[in-house]
Amino acid sequence: MGLDYYGILSVKRNACQLDIKKAYRRLALKYNPEKYDNDHNMKKVFALVGEAYEVLVDHKHRAVYDQYGEEGLKRGVPGPTEYIQPYVYHGEPLRTYHEFFGTTNPYADLLDYYEHPSSIFDSPLGKGYKVKDKDIVRPLALSLEEVYRGGTKKMKIQRLVFTDESCSELKLREKVLSIPFPPGIYTNTEIRFKEEGDQGPTRIPADVVFVTEDRKHETFSRRGQSDLLMVHKITLQEALCGFTLTIKTLDDRTLRINITDVITPDYEKIVEDEGLPVYECPGKVKGILIIRFEIAFPKYLSKKNKIAFEKVFGEIEDEEKFDGCFKK
Repeated sequence: MGLDYYGILSVKRNACQLDIKKAYRRLALKYNPEKYDNDHNMKKVFALVGEAYEVLVDHKHRAVYDQYGEEGLKRGVPGPTEYIQPYVYHGEPLRTYHEFFGTTNPYADLLDYYEHPSSIFDSPLGKGYKVKDKDIVRPLALSLEEVYRGGTKKMKIQRLVFTDESCSELKLREKVLSIPFPPGIYTNTEIRFKEEGDQGPTRIPADVVFVTEDRKHETFSRRGQSDLLMVHKITLQEALCGFTLTIKTLDDRTLRINITDVITPDYEKIVEDEGLPVYECPGKVKGILIIRFEIAFPKYLSKKNKIAFEKVFGEIEDEEKFDGCFKK
């Protein structure tokens, strides 16, 4: 899962520039590693705070991040007029700190503090309540094979946690979440992990929410909730004369389907019980498989072949007339 820059700075996604700068000021002063004898974990948190600030305070970087997340920001994305180059943090959080404060002194806020002391009662903690952070929402991309079978995905997250029961110090920790999902799970299904976001003295950690989506499959696509659709290319000869279609299913079986009908452009072959498991009844009921056909017509016919086709189609018309008379 990518970094949540808003969560790192503890600001809302619609935060203005002033809110972002206030958040950076507070956290940069708090986690400056020089206050902690260059503690390794403090350096990590300090660097994350600097990177989050540089991304969110820059309108262009923030717009790319909001639309494509950390992966798109650092990979680069196509823009309206030109390709937007990947963002790379320079890796010098003290440089970010110096550019913001005009000094690298970790106690740069002392004079301001004594001139404008803040009351503890102005904070949420001083008022006796905590505010829960907004949900952290991330996509959970599943292949159709995974949707068919169900299973468990593992996702690694990074979060700030208290180091002891005194709740006086926060450190960055990694955690692996096991995400179970049943066979046939629908797209846009939310899987929620309660309060797995960053901890803090004046906050209730956010819920981490994974929202399912289907990965593109080379053969099948989902239609509705549990039906599968595939499009198969055939020749004109196959459309007229029939053929046997071989399909590898999502659970590695081989289906052989004899097509004896004449295939028209709007023809569909329906195969029962070969779709995805129905989410509410896994293992008992399945959707259908819909097969559509794309007919490849020859680009050129010789005069000889045209005469042969005319003869064949003439015989077909005669047969249809004969059958009509016979039925009467």
